[in-house]
Amino acid sequence: MKVALGGTFEPLHEGHKALIDKAIEIGKENTLIGITSDEMARKRLRTVLPFHIRAENVRQYVRRKHGIDVTIVKLKDPFGTTLEEDFDYLVVSPETLPVAMQINKKREEMGKRPIEIVRVDFVVAGDGKPISATRIKNGEIDRYGEVLCE
Repeated sequence: MKVALGGTFEPLHEGHKALIDKAIEIGKENTLIGITSDEMARKRLRTVLPFHIRAENVRQYVRRKHGIDVTIVKLKDPFGTTLEEDFDYLVVSPETLPVAMQINKKREEMGKRPIEIVRVDFVVAGDGKPISATRIKNGEIDRYGEVLCE
């Protein structure tokens, strides 16, 4: 099984880990993780660690948790290599589901088979709201979902 997953992964939090874990559960070493380029990431988040640090954080998490190496690529657009390469599964969050739908629409227009979408629900923080990079950067929660301010 060949699996793709993409994101900014800044900061690497429990929601990201749930996505990574699901992708590796399905694809093992055949998992490709796309990490947004600095330019792409900074369109959404004002400050973000450089790509090479975010990639290394993901690489180290996968090695520690799963004991394997996966392929990590730099994403310069939301589609990455999903329009050129064939994947069996695309692992997404509720937030990135619309991009997965666009990918399959474009693949269909190109005469390619769709990629099966695996949606992983948000991991919720102690306050019952989703863990997100924005909430972490705003100081509402930590990357484990612990509430920092009420």
